[in-house]
Amino acid sequence: MIMYIVIIGCGRLGATLAAELSDSGHDVSVLDRDAARLGILGSGFNGLRLKGIEFDNDNLVEAGIKQADFVLSVTPDDNINITVSLIAKKNFNVPRIIARINDPGKKSVYEMLGIETINPTELSAYILKSRIEETPV
Repeated sequence: MIMYIVIIGCGRLGATLAAELSDSGHDVSVLDRDAARLGILGSGFNGLRLKGIEFDNDNLVEAGIKQADFVLSVTPDDNINITVSLIAKKNFNVPRIIARINDPGKKSVYEMLGIETINPTELSAYILKSRIEETPV
């Protein structure tokens, strides 16, 4: 099933997601305020790239949020991720929104607002700890 996915933020995580999801056949648009970061996607990326403020309604509409199946807000700024997630949820009724937590101390804010999250710091710590504990000394 082909999905329409709006990715907010085009750093390493956003660019990797955009490329992999697009290569899998999904319709992908990426919104970032920094044109240089959008350039990371390269000429092989066949999705939509938009430069602009991530939480601006007009930019979100241009990115296709009205038809989005998913919004993935993965900027390095928790405040932007929270703001975009709430706009996607309350203004556009996007069926599924996932935000990246950058500061693990803000996890409770996301939970209180009912925003689904991914926490790369927590995931990395879990994976590393698991590998250490399964390795015989």
